[in-house]
Amino acid sequence: KNSTKKTRRSTRVEHYSSMRLRLGTASNGGDSVYLLDETNGWVCLVDAARKKKWAHDPAALTSVVAFLGLDHQGRADARALIRGVPGLKIMEERLPLQAISLRDAALYVEHMAQATKGFVGIALRCGHAVQLLLGHVLGKKLRLPRALGPCAAPAYYVGNPRTIIPSGARARWPSYAGVLDYELEVALILGSDLEVDADETTCAKAVQDHGGFVLINDFSARDVQADEMTSVGFGFVKCKAFCTSMGSEVVTADELYRSDESGRLFGDGLACEVLVDGERWSSGRTSAQKFCSLSQYVEHCCRGEGLGAGEVLGMGTVPNCCGLELGRFLEPGCTVEVRCEELGSVTNVVAGAPGANFRDLGRAAGQPSRLATALKFLGMAFIAPVVVFMAL
Repeated sequence: KNSTKKTRRSTRVEHYSSMRLRLGTASNGGDSVYLLDETNGWVCLVDAARKKKWAHDPAALTSVVAFLGLDHQGRADARALIRGVPGLKIMEERLPLQAISLRDAALYVEHMAQATKGFVGIALRCGHAVQLLLGHVLGKKLRLPRALGPCAAPAYYVGNPRTIIPSGARARWPSYAGVLDYELEVALILGSDLEVDADETTCAKAVQDHGGFVLINDFSARDVQADEMTSVGFGFVKCKAFCTSMGSEVVTADELYRSDESGRLFGDGLACEVLVDGERWSSGRTSAQKFCSLSQYVEHCCRGEGLGAGEVLGMGTVPNCCGLELGRFLEPGCTVEVRCEELGSVTNVVAGAPGANFRDLGRAAGQPSRLATALKFLGMAFIAPVVVFMAL
């Protein structure tokens, strides 16, 4: 009987409904976590804790990351804490956390297949035709995003947490870019630490027990990205580091995520769409086929370095939810709104104007252009073998 009761109790905990969190200001002027109650009101935890006893980590009242670190009992007590307390219907948009780090992967198969095709057009448009041809002539692998196929080590880049902006802020057009794009993504916020080389099971449990999901818009400079991938070869650097927009609401993993990926996020999927100046440009679902599971991605990030609470891991663009896949790109002054079921929306106005050609930045006077250098090597690839053959 006792074992039966324990089993039933753990089952109820396992199937808690997700909690919606955001960061706001308490009546004392300091930060406070706000929880969405059953009446769709946002209740201030700091103010609620003045009337009822709070026996858990005090930081969980003022930090979204610390709240995610609570166990199931702590979250249950938080639900009880806000019961009957009046909530706000409207809140200011602000970042839910100051991210310690930002990683962003490319997990969706369809997006990568379509983005690869889109990048060929961008590379040709931006003057990289010779570099692409030279890569084929020399028998080297084309430096474009991976195409179809499962991947045990998912590709990701390390972004810039200092340039994350909230919904409602102006997204600055980088001074060195000419082609600006949006990317609708779901990101994972870690609420607990993971040790170096943590295994997949441990990572899955950390996501399920202490993970939170948030909507982001990964603004991308496509002409810069094409240049960095075909000429520089170091991966994503200036093409991504200038701006990422993040939603105000964080949703706990609970019903959204299961370690076998049967939760709503990857099971039925969450509906997503992108509107530019009110016109619907893109739509997709988070249940699209991925290269690997979320827990495998987290495990890969842990290899050799571990992860800490407050780190943000983007999961990659939801298929069809970026301009690169459509051949449509943003213009100065336009309003971009990305939406995702359960996770809310993120809206930003693009400020600024297209900048100088990235290929010309940092080139000294008299230095050959990259095109001239590529033509020189292309000539060497064709002419040098003939000269050597004739000499022999």
